[in-house]
Amino acid sequence: MQFKKPKYLLITEKLGHKLPLVWCASALLIGVFTLEIATAIFISFSSFFLTWFTCKLSGFFFSFQEHSGILKNHTYDNVIKAIWFITLFFFVVNFFKSLLIKTGSEAFLGCVFSIVYFAFMLSASNRWGMHFVEKHV
Repeated sequence: MQFKKPKYLLITEKLGHKLPLVWCASALLIGVFTLEIATAIFISFSSFFLTWFTCKLSGFFFSFQEHSGILKNHTYDNVIKAIWFITLFFFVVNFFKSLLIKTGSEAFLGCVFSIVYFAFMLSASNRWGMHFVEKHV
C-alpha cells in the first residue's frame, strides 16, 4: 500500500541542493563584507561540502530499509517524517540561537553551519517511500 508523499517532503525535495547553495553563497557575500575574506570562503565552502556529504551519508543509511526491510514500510515512512521534523526543529533552534545569543564570527559560523541540518531533511525526503519489496525466487 503506497501512501501519497506529504507536501512538505515534496517541497524539500524540490529545493534540493539549491537552498544550501544559495545559503552558502549569501553567507560568502555577508562574510566577505563582515569578516576576513579567507574565513568567509572557508566557512561557506566547508558548510556546503558538509551539507552535501551529510545528505549522501544519511541517504546511504536510509537505503538499508529498501534492501533489507528492517522496519515495516508504514513504520519506515513515519520514521522518515519524524527525522524530517526533528531536523527542522534543530535547524531553526540552531539558527536562531546563533543569531540571537552568539556574537561576531561565532554567530556567523553557527548561522552558516545550521544549513547542515537541511541535509538530513533532504535525504529523508528523497528516501521517503523507498520501501522494501520482498523478492521471491
